[in-house]
Amino acid sequence: MVRSWRLLALVLVLAGVTVGAGALNLQQRERERALEHAITDAGVVSELLVEVELPADVAVVTALPGDVLARIGRGVGHLREGNRLVGLQLWTRDGRLLYSDSSDPDPLSPEEQAHLADVLAGRPQVEFEHDEDRAGPTATVLIAPVGPDGVPVGLVAEILLPEDVVAGQLREATIRLALTVGALLIGVVILGTTSRRRMLRREHRALHDPLTGLGNRALLVQQDLRKHTSALLLLDLEGFKEVNDALGHAIGDELLVAIGDELRSAVRPDDLVARLGDDEFALLLRDVPDGEAALVRARALLARLERPFAVGGVSLEVGASMGVALHPEHGDDMPSLLRRADMALHRARHEGGGVRLFDPADDTNDAGQLELLAQLRGAIDGGELRLHFQPKVALRTGRTMGFEALVRWQHPDRGLLGPGAFVPAAERAALMRPLTEWVLREAIRRCAGWRAEGWDVDVAVNVAPATLLDPEFPAHVNHVLAAEQLPGHALELEMTETAAMVDPRRTAETLRRLRAMGVRVSVDDFGAGYTSLSYLKTLPVTALKIDRGFVTHLLEDGADEAVTRTVVQLAHDLGLTIVAEGVETAEVRQRLLELGCDEAQGYLFARPMDPDDVPAWLRECAAAARAALPTPRSSVERPAHR
Repeated sequence: MVRSWRLLALVLVLAGVTVGAGALNLQQRERERALEHAITDAGVVSELLVEVELPADVAVVTALPGDVLARIGRGVGHLREGNRLVGLQLWTRDGRLLYSDSSDPDPLSPEEQAHLADVLAGRPQVEFEHDEDRAGPTATVLIAPVGPDGVPVGLVAEILLPEDVVAGQLREATIRLALTVGALLIGVVILGTTSRRRMLRREHRALHDPLTGLGNRALLVQQDLRKHTSALLLLDLEGFKEVNDALGHAIGDELLVAIGDELRSAVRPDDLVARLGDDEFALLLRDVPDGEAALVRARALLARLERPFAVGGVSLEVGASMGVALHPEHGDDMPSLLRRADMALHRARHEGGGVRLFDPADDTNDAGQLELLAQLRGAIDGGELRLHFQPKVALRTGRTMGFEALVRWQHPDRGLLGPGAFVPAAERAALMRPLTEWVLREAIRRCAGWRAEGWDVDVAVNVAPATLLDPEFPAHVNHVLAAEQLPGHALELEMTETAAMVDPRRTAETLRRLRAMGVRVSVDDFGAGYTSLSYLKTLPVTALKIDRGFVTHLLEDGADEAVTRTVVQLAHDLGLTIVAEGVETAEVRQRLLELGCDEAQGYLFARPMDPDDVPAWLRECAAAARAALPTPRSSVERPAHR
């Protein structure tokens, strides 16, 4: 047995020596080429020092002037953006540091200081390294920059080149590995640990957020998506600015660290958590099969953030919105996924928070969406838009109180399109003003016609956040009301919670001007966002519409009923009317009546209808009410007009 082990050892040693001898010449040739390429690229980087006009006594000064440092910093920034540079440090011949792009530079080791004289004598030094955070090798080059006259300025530039500059040297790294194996077999170990540690620290700083220790945008962009079906989640905190303003940036930083730790503990080892901005995080989740699975994980992550965070002796609660994009369904590369996840995040914020999966209809840069937007401009003036009207019914008396106007687009090729197919894109493409003006004018005209026929009904129109910030909007409303001879109290404007919070001061001013004209204002989808009833006290609103999410499961979910009961009571205390959306069964209608809800709308009463059908529907309801019999269209008693 001993003889066998000795023979095996001898074979391995001979094999190692053979590998080393056979690869030596190839290694030398490849190394010479690698040195030439790296030094050439480093020379391009060092030329920026010529452009910044270093002082003549730069080799003996103790510090560089501020304007010179600023010019060098700008040059380094441009080279970073062009992926020509990872890091730069300038050293004097005696090892003093004059400039570093890092806030925490590492000092030179004794071995590196010994190289300075060689570099200043015209012998550049190059070292190739690998890092698990990067897809390929990097190179550190020590080179002596020259001035405009071609004479060395007396400094040594330590330049860290990015991976794509030296990716062609992968063969040199492979050969070195073979030589190292052979050297290990014969007991010769040479390991430059000091330089490697320095490079690893610098690489880590370049790819990680210094506050939370999470990855940064650079690390996220480098991720290889080819081997996985993945989901990219963009998360934006709500209320973080208020925490900073009220408690200071130190507490805000502690909160960010705590949130980062919570996210990191909630994902799998192969997933990545990164911090992209002040209060924005990204999560790359691997092996996510479809959108539903991505939404399940996203909602679970948001649920973990709903718990209070104990920071600086204070219990803090934050909200969040999240946008989700899938690979490869929504993009083949990280920039595409980031852009589309950001669009989904924008929609989530617009809708009051929560999670939103990217919808291609939201992409205004998509060819189909661009074409649709171009057609919408003509549709507004070309007679292709339609309004459908859905009644609102008083639960206690059964009377029809009015109608909500809902815009549709009779597209010549795509058929009848609902608002979700084009209104969000219109908001981002600055088309909301002409669209809102058309809807407002048509809704008021129709309502005035019904009232002229003797029907005492009003009409509600949805308005976007940008509309409420338009200082000319109240005057336009007044002009249309006067032109159609409709009293102000017959018009109701519906805004979402999110719209109310975009700019509270300007929104309140617009609403006060509208209320002065008699126009009523309601908050739509209440409970889906983050507006509080105490804040609503400061706004001149007249009604709340409970979000259909609470109404749909009212009879099955005790929490939904508790929320509805509380909102009804508090709203009544504030003198507000309560309207329930999405009522589809008689049982839900009855329970809402018992809870004190004032009005309701939904498929139980009627689907949105063509305006020409409204008078006939009102006559049918009136006849059914007089006969105290169910209406011909439903087993439920129809409301009479007022």
